[in-house]
Amino acid sequence: MSAENINQSELLKEHIELLVKVGVGGGRFENKEDYLAKIEQELMHEEGMMRGGLAQYNKTVTESKIKGQESTTMYGLVQQQKYLSKLSQGINEKIERINKGEAGRNQIATKLICQCLPASAFDEKGEFKTGNPDIWDVCSLIVLKNVIDGISSDTTMNKLAIKIGGAMMMEARITLFKDQHRDKYNQVNKRLGNNSNHPQKTNRYAYKKNVWVYCMNKHDLRFDAWTKENILHLGVFMVYLCQQLGLVECKHKTIQKHKTILYVLPSNKIIHEIANFNIKNEMLYPKYLPMLMPPRKWGTPFDGGYYGRKHNFQNKKEEVAQSLNKGDK
Repeated sequence: MSAENINQSELLKEHIELLVKVGVGGGRFENKEDYLAKIEQELMHEEGMMRGGLAQYNKTVTESKIKGQESTTMYGLVQQQKYLSKLSQGINEKIERINKGEAGRNQIATKLICQCLPASAFDEKGEFKTGNPDIWDVCSLIVLKNVIDGISSDTTMNKLAIKIGGAMMMEARITLFKDQHRDKYNQVNKRLGNNSNHPQKTNRYAYKKNVWVYCMNKHDLRFDAWTKENILHLGVFMVYLCQQLGLVECKHKTIQKHKTILYVLPSNKIIHEIANFNIKNEMLYPKYLPMLMPPRKWGTPFDGGYYGRKHNFQNKKEEVAQSLNKGDK
């Protein structure tokens, strides 16, 4: 071994021993002001990481809003989880009342939505088996996804209702395809479940829809397409249930002197929930970069690593230095 390699090995060994001895580096600085200056640089470095993560979070949210895909954001996923069971319960209660003979204008909508259920949801006589609201979770997820996709922007009732009704009709076709051609259904479903099979730079949902339509047409699936009026009727019924949950509000807006249009708007409750969620979560995904100073010792899973502990308060270098010195003892 050459003398140069021996010297490098000795220097590396001394450096490691020094880091182990001082923990976070407090003992390396004989000059206190120099030590505080290094801490200040570290805090500014960590602040930059936090701000970078905040900018990335807001950029993702903005892009999702532009694309009409808010259901893929963090708050969109949380809202779907929160209201899924509630919406399923509301659909189930409405179906049960109609099965008991209750009259109403939603008879057409309830008959259509039942086509989205598998054959196992009905008995030998073809009557719906009530009592388990979870069976409507797929339908509820479709409705919530389409509603939350445009929750931050105003949309007309007709536009949103047709979008929801069309998605429900697609689910009814896929359900029928599953009952009649289970092997082919499992084959396609397995392929679409593997994200690596999706072409790049394509809309994932549009791609899946096109694949399903192609496969169903290839196997001559016989499905009685819903009329536009029935699709609209079902969509309005679903929006009405979302309104009962406090997810949206329906208001008329005057466009011309004798013309008003019904719009679906986010409720004040949802606006506050989304705002509060973003405030609490937007700073939780910083850009993790290497530290300038040796990390804080880990006493518990919550007090080690980075120096800055509170992103919404000022991190004073003197307080950080004092806490670091206490941790070194």
